[in-house]
Amino acid sequence: MNKLAVVIIHYHLRPGGVTRVIERAVESLNHQVDFFCISGETLAEDAQLFPRSGTFQPLEYSDTADFPDLGKTVKDLKHMARDHFGRDPDIWHIHNHSLGKNGFLPQLVWQLAQDGCRLLLQPHDFAEDGRAANYALLKHALGEQLDKILYPDAGHVVYAPINFRDKSFLESIGLSHVRELPNSVTAHNAAASGKTTKTIVYHARAIRRKNIGEFLLWSLLAPDGYFFQSTLAPQNPTWKVYHDEWVEFAEELNLPVEFDAGRKHDFSTLVQQAEALMTTSIQEGFGLAFLEPWLEGKNLIGRRLPEITTDFEDEGLDLSGLYTTLPVPLKWAGERPFFQTLENAMRSSFDAYSKLWNPELLEEAKSALVKDGMVDFGILDEELQRKVIRHLVKHPEDKKQLSPLPLTPSSSIIEHNRSVAKTNYSQEAYAERLLGIYDDLSAAKIGDVSSGDAAALLRQFLKPERFNLLRV
Repeated sequence: MNKLAVVIIHYHLRPGGVTRVIERAVESLNHQVDFFCISGETLAEDAQLFPRSGTFQPLEYSDTADFPDLGKTVKDLKHMARDHFGRDPDIWHIHNHSLGKNGFLPQLVWQLAQDGCRLLLQPHDFAEDGRAANYALLKHALGEQLDKILYPDAGHVVYAPINFRDKSFLESIGLSHVRELPNSVTAHNAAASGKTTKTIVYHARAIRRKNIGEFLLWSLLAPDGYFFQSTLAPQNPTWKVYHDEWVEFAEELNLPVEFDAGRKHDFSTLVQQAEALMTTSIQEGFGLAFLEPWLEGKNLIGRRLPEITTDFEDEGLDLSGLYTTLPVPLKWAGERPFFQTLENAMRSSFDAYSKLWNPELLEEAKSALVKDGMVDFGILDEELQRKVIRHLVKHPEDKKQLSPLPLTPSSSIIEHNRSVAKTNYSQEAYAERLLGIYDDLSAAKIGDVSSGDAAALLRQFLKPERFNLLRV
C-alpha cells in the first residue's frame, strides 16, 4: 500500500514557530507519510526540511495587490506536487492560510477546494485577533469576496485549530469539519535536580502581550529575597520600545528584576536554579508556557488563560495554583484615564478593522471589565500599569489588598502535571492525532464548497468583553 502523499504549505520555513510544528510532523510520520514541503522562500541546504522541500514564490510574505494569474498559478503548484510524488497528492496541509501575510493565499486555497483537493487548514493565529494590518491586507486583496472565500467549507476541507478557543470560534461560524490538533511539547533540560535559589524565571520573549508590567508587579509584591528574571528581550523594534521602557522603570524603582537574562547566563542553568517559572501573558496561541515547566520539573505560577488552558485541564493538568484575573482598585490607575484610554483604543481598533463604531460598545466593555470598582491589572496598558505600581510603592500598606503569589512548590503536583504533559502532549500523541486526521480526510468524499461566516469570526474577536489594552 502506498504511503499517503501530503503537501505541506507555509509562507516560509524559517526556524522556530510554525516551522518547528512542521518539522515535528515530518519527524513523527515520515515512515507512514510521504511529505513535500512547499514555501515561498528558498530553504537553506543545511535545513532539516531541505531534502523534501520546494520553493513557490507566490506563497511568500507580500503586501502587494499585484497577484499572479490564479488559474495558471494553481496549475503550476499542482504540477510541482506531481513532479515530486509522481502523482497527485492525497492531502494539501496548509498553515495559516487566513493570517493575512499574503493576500493571494486565500484565493489559492479557495480554488484548490473548488478543484476537489482535500485540504487540511491549520490556523495558528488569526488576522481577526489584534492583527488589523493583516486583516486590512486581506480586505484590500479580496474586497467583497473576503466573507465568501476566506474560510471554505466542504466535506473535503478540514480545519485543525491548535486550541479550545479557536475550535469553538470556527465551529460557531458554521464550519462543519473542525478537529483540534494541539502541538507537542518536549523538555529542554533534564528533570530539575540540586539546589534551587529564590529566583522566579519568566521563560519567554518579553513582547507586549506577555504582560511584563504584571511580572514587575509581582517582583514588588513578593517576599524579601526573591529575584525575578525575564529571559529574552524582543528583537522586533516595535516591541523593543515597550520592553526598554519597562527596563528603565524597573531600574528607577530598584525592583529586583533582571531583563534579557537568557543572553547573559546559560538558559538551562537559569531554569534549573529557579524556584518556579512564571507566566503573566494575556494572549497565547497554543500555550506551551502551561506545559513546559512541568517537564522541566518546575512549578508554574502566574496567570491562567481559560480560552487556552481549558483543554489542558480537561486532560488532567492541575493549574489550580494559577489565577484567572488580578483585580486591583481602578482608582489606583485612574478611572478617567482608563475609560478614556479604553474608548480611544476601541475606536481605533474598530476603525482599523473597518467596523462602524457604536458608543454602546464602550458601555458594554465598561460593564464587563470593571466590577465593583476593580479592574484586572492584565487589561491595563503600560502607562496605567505603571500608575498602579507607583501607587503601591508610595502606599506599601495597600499591598495587603492583593492576594499573595503562591510560591511554595508542590512536588506531587509537579509530578502529576509532568505525567499529564508527557502522556497527552508528546510527539507520539501529536503524530497519532495528525495521522488520524489524515486518514479520515483522505477517505472524505469530494463535495460542494460553501463558506464559513468570516464576518462572524471577526465579531467574535471584537467582542467588548474580550477587549484588552495590551492587544491593540
